[in-house]
Amino acid sequence: MATTDATGFARYAWLTAGLSLLFCAAFTLYVWSEKRIDRANDLRHESELLSEELRQSSDDLTHMARSYAATGEPAFRRHYDTILAIRDGRAPRPLDYHIIYWDLVPADGHAPRADGPAVPLLTLMRQAGITPAELALLAQSKASSDRLTGIEQSAMALAAPHADAAVRAQASRMLNDATYHQAKADIMRPIMQFQLRLEQRTDASVRDAKQRAVWARHAFLLAGVLLVTLLLRVLWLLRTTLGASVTTLHASIARLGRGDFVTPITVEPGRENSVQGWLAATRAKLASSDASRAAAEEQVRYLAHFDPLTGLANSNQMQLLARQAFADAGRAGQPVALLFLDLDNFKDINDALGHGTGDAVLAELARRLRAQLAHDDVGCRLGGDEFVLLLRGAGRAEAPARAQQLLAAVAAPCRIEQYDLNLSASIGIALYPDDGTELELLLQRADMAMYSAKHEGRNGYRLFAPAMQAHFTRQLQLVAALRQALGSAQLQLVYQPQVALHSGAVVGAEALLRWRHPELGEVAPDEFIPAAEHSGLIVPLGAWVLRQAVRQARTWRDAGLPPLTMAVNLSAAQFRQPGLPELVSQVLREEGLAPDCLELELTEGVAMHDPHGAVHTMNSLHERGVRMAIDDFGTGFSSLSYLKQFKICKLKIDRSFVRDIGDNPEDQAIVAAIVSMARGLGLSTISEGVETEQQLAMLREQGCDEIQGYYYSRPLAADAFEAFVRARLAAVRLASDDGVSANNRTQARPIFGSARV
Repeated sequence: MATTDATGFARYAWLTAGLSLLFCAAFTLYVWSEKRIDRANDLRHESELLSEELRQSSDDLTHMARSYAATGEPAFRRHYDTILAIRDGRAPRPLDYHIIYWDLVPADGHAPRADGPAVPLLTLMRQAGITPAELALLAQSKASSDRLTGIEQSAMALAAPHADAAVRAQASRMLNDATYHQAKADIMRPIMQFQLRLEQRTDASVRDAKQRAVWARHAFLLAGVLLVTLLLRVLWLLRTTLGASVTTLHASIARLGRGDFVTPITVEPGRENSVQGWLAATRAKLASSDASRAAAEEQVRYLAHFDPLTGLANSNQMQLLARQAFADAGRAGQPVALLFLDLDNFKDINDALGHGTGDAVLAELARRLRAQLAHDDVGCRLGGDEFVLLLRGAGRAEAPARAQQLLAAVAAPCRIEQYDLNLSASIGIALYPDDGTELELLLQRADMAMYSAKHEGRNGYRLFAPAMQAHFTRQLQLVAALRQALGSAQLQLVYQPQVALHSGAVVGAEALLRWRHPELGEVAPDEFIPAAEHSGLIVPLGAWVLRQAVRQARTWRDAGLPPLTMAVNLSAAQFRQPGLPELVSQVLREEGLAPDCLELELTEGVAMHDPHGAVHTMNSLHERGVRMAIDDFGTGFSSLSYLKQFKICKLKIDRSFVRDIGDNPEDQAIVAAIVSMARGLGLSTISEGVETEQQLAMLREQGCDEIQGYYYSRPLAADAFEAFVRARLAAVRLASDDGVSANNRTQARPIFGSARV
C-alpha cells in the first residue's frame, strides 16, 4: 500500500511539474497575445500619424507658399524650405512633429524641440510595417506633393520681397487656380485610399490578436484549474508517503537528532513503509546499536594511543608516557634509558615472504619485548620495524645488560607460519638526563647509536657517545658540500697506471675520484664515498665520474697514446640502476669512445647480492661491447657456479692478499689459486697494491697478468699520467732495442708510498 502510494506520489509530482510548465506556457501565450493587440493598435496609430503627416506637411507647404506670395515675408519662405527638408530627410526631424504649428514658430526661425534624427518620411513609413501596396499609395501621394512643390516654388520665385502688387497677385493666382487644386486633390486621394486600406488591415490584425488572446486566456484558466486539482492530489499523496503530518514528522526527526532513541515513534496502521515508519525503524536500530557505538568509541580511543598490530603504545602515547617517566625520574633523581631498537634486514622478510608474514614477525617481536619489560617500563612502536623502550632506573651500568637481554629475546628461535626465521636487532641507547632531557633529543641520539650498531656489524647495541654526534654532523656537512661540489672544479679524477707484467707497458688506467673542498680541504674517498652512498648522491656522482673518465680516455687516444683500457668503479647503487647499460652506451656514444676501451669494476659483494640481476646486467653490458671486472676478488665469498655465468674478463686480486705475499704462504696459495682459476675460466688477472720488488717478483712467479700500485706510480693527474705513459713507452722500446727485459728496467723505479689512495 505504501509502495503504491509512493509510486503514485512520484507520478503525480511529475504530472504537477509538467502541468506547471504548461500553466506557465499558457500564461506566457496569453501575455504575448495581449501584447500583439497593443502592437497592432500601435502600428495602426503610427501609420495613421505618418499618413496624416504627409497630408499635413502638404497643407503646411501650401499655407507657407500662399502666405509668402501674399506678403513677401521671408520667414514664410524659410518655413517652407524647412518643412520640405524635414519631409525629405535633409534636416533633423523635430520631436512630436505632428503637433507643431508653423504659424506659431518664433520670428527667429528656430523650430521647437528640433533634436530628432534626419530621416525621410517615406523611410519612416517603410519602417512602420506598412505593406508594399499601402506604401505605393503613399509614394504616389508623395510624388504628387513633390509635383505640387514645383508650382509653389515657381509662385514663390515671382513673389520676391520687393515684387510689386501685380506680380504678387499673379503668384497668388498660381496657388489658387484649378491646376493647383487638381494637384492638391491628387495628393489627398491616395492618402484617403491608404487610410481606408490601413483601417481594414489593422482591424483584421486586432481582431485576430484578440481571438488568440481569448484562446490563450481560456487555456491559462484551464491549466490553472488542473494545476490546483493536481496540487491537492499531490498533497494528499505526500501525506500518505510521509505517514504523518509535517509537524509530527519534524518532532520525530528532532528527537532522533537530540539522540533520544528511547521514546517510541508512533506509526499509523498501514503506514509502516512511509517516512514516519522509516524513522520508527531507524530509531529502533539506533537504540539497539547504542552499546556497539560506545564500544566503537572506546576502540577509537584505544587506536589513538596504541598500535593496532602490536598493542604497544604508539608515538602519541609515547610522548605522554615519556614526559611522565622523565618527570618522575627527575623528582627521584633516577636515570631513564631510552632504547631505539630496529630489526636487522627486516625488508628482506617483507620482500621474500610478504607483508603478512612481516606483520606476524612484528607482533611476535612485540610479545617478546613486552615480556622483558618491568611493570613501570614503556614499550612503543614508532612505525615499521622501529621500537622504542623506556627503562626506568636503568643507567649507564644497567642499560647494556637490559639491551643484551632484549637482543637474546629477539634472537630466540622464531617460527612464523611454515617459516623458521633467525631474527636479530640493533639497539641504540641514550640516557636521561646524561644525554638529554627532551624526548626528541634522546630519540635522535639513540637513533645515532642504533645506526652505529648496524654499521659495526648489526645484532648488537651501542651507547650514545658525543663522537657519534660529531660523526653524523660531519656526514651531514659532507653531504651538503658534496651536493654543491657535484660537477664543479672541486672534484677531479686521478688515474693509476695498470702495467702488463710480461712487457712492462702501460695497458690501462683506473680512474679514482678526489675531492678538494675550499674549506674542508682534501676529503678522503673513504669518508665522502660512504656519505654519497648513504645520501643517494653516489648515482649522479658515479655518472659524472664515468663521463669524465670516458672523455679523458678519448682525449688520450686523440693525443696519440696507444690504446688503453679505462677502468671505472661501479657502486652498488649504480649497478642496481635499471638504466645502467643504456647510460653507459649513451656516454660512450656521445664522447666517441669504443666500448672495448671501457672496463667497469664491480666488487664481489655487490655482484653476489643479487646474482640473477647481476647476470642480466652484465650480459647487457657485454652485448654492448663493454668489459667487466670483479674488484677485490677473494673477499666476498663468491659462488663459483655464478662466477662462470658472469660476463667478465678480469679478476682483480685484493691488496690484502698482496701485502704479505712474500712472507705468508697462505696468501701465496690464495693468489696462486685465483690466478689458476682465472686462467682456467679464460680470464686475466690484475693485482692491486703492489709496492715492493718482492711482491712484484712473487706475482710474476704466480703468473699474474697485470699489476697496479705504488711500485710503479701513485695515482696521477691526467697530464702527468700521459707523460708517464710516454716515458714507459720509450723505456720499453729502448729495452727492446737493447735486448733487455722491460720489467728488469722498471725495478729501479722508486717507491712513492705504502698505502692505496
